Amino acid sequence: MGLTRALPAGLLDAGSAALATFVTGVYAANYYDRESGELGVYALFFAIFLVAAIVPFKLAFLPGEVRLLSLPKAEQLGGFRLTLPAGVPVALAGSLVALLALIPAGDAESSLLIPLAITTVITGFLSPIQDHVRRVMHQAGRSWLAATTSIVQLSTAIVAIGVAIAIDIDKAWIPFGALVVANTISTSTGLYLAHRNSQPAHGARYRLRSLGVSGRWLAGYGLLPVGATFVAASIVALVAGKDILGSAEAARVASRPVLVFMAGLAAIMNPPSLIAGRDRNRAEGRRLSGIAWRLMLVFGVAMFLWMGFDWVGNPMVWLVEEAFTVEFLTAATILTNTFWGMWFSDESQLIGGGREIDIFKVFLLAALVQIAVAFTAPITDAFAVPLSMLGFGIVRWFGYRWSLRRLYAQPPRVPAETKPPDPTLSAG
Repeated sequence: MGLTRALPAGLLDAGSAALATFVTGVYAANYYDRESGELGVYALFFAIFLVAAIVPFKLAFLPGEVRLLSLPKAEQLGGFRLTLPAGVPVALAGSLVALLALIPAGDAESSLLIPLAITTVITGFLSPIQDHVRRVMHQAGRSWLAATTSIVQLSTAIVAIGVAIAIDIDKAWIPFGALVVANTISTSTGLYLAHRNSQPAHGARYRLRSLGVSGRWLAGYGLLPVGATFVAASIVALVAGKDILGSAEAARVASRPVLVFMAGLAAIMNPPSLIAGRDRNRAEGRRLSGIAWRLMLVFGVAMFLWMGFDWVGNPMVWLVEEAFTVEFLTAATILTNTFWGMWFSDESQLIGGGREIDIFKVFLLAALVQIAVAFTAPITDAFAVPLSMLGFGIVRWFGYRWSLRRLYAQPPRVPAETKPPDPTLSAG
């Protein structure tokens, strides 16, 4: 399936998956009190949820997905028996990281903390597995199966929130609790669809140890941005107050469409970007990078003009009213997300080319910059959050330029599809 044909499915998939998270964020922004710090506590748990989810993604699932690229596409779709044995235990262990949110949020009421802690841990376990199922569907050329899986997730999340409100479940259980139900049902649906449309994957089950150095470096650099975001959020809550962090969280929810668009593009463009980096194909890499940043720029500017300000035509004004209590905060967050999302193809090329160590070095410096900027919160207030992310993004952009030059200075590799077939692969 070509980029043009697959893009609608990719956007529908990413949009539906992100909307499931978005509707829970909208619920929190409207039902959690910002001034008392409830919304700020939710922001801390959401930030640590991203940390928990990144561990199995980078350490086990992404290296497994790269390895699946060597199989025929129909077998890739049946490759979950190869990848899940390594990934599921890591997802379970990684989910416990979510309990770290109890440290900066520890002075909040236990009636809020305990439900958030339990539901965040469970969501942190299920979410990376569901994401893995959808990513494999995309790289196997079955993007519409991924879109179907995400639609199930979104529909279930909406129904779960509606039912929870109707039967008067305590609000502390609802945002992440709805995601628990949605991820459980959508993951089961995705695995069923994959089983019905795949061929058996040849080979032994992947072991975590066999995923090797690549997975460890991927996990290392993958933790840096989400870890730095959590630390930055904790710093803002500490030095400026949880109410300030709550304002930034509302702006994050309202600016979400930019990252949804990026996720849709990435779902379709990351597999060819990985291959371009693997084969040292500079021309293809530049073409993909150009498509990515131009589309992101156009979409980001459109969202900045439409959803960045408090005016009658902006649907976020009534969906996430708290996002516009601080003037220009949502607009600044949209611009930051746009810049952040423009370089996803570059990152995939570096991963495909085995430059994980380079990315780790870049992210380490960028994380230090992000954390340092967060300490400006007494002066910059809620703007400290998008400004800290912008600091990370600027270092990341310069670092990618440096690493891509190193990657493409190496001689091109012969693409795998032009090599003689390995007779051992057809013996089964």
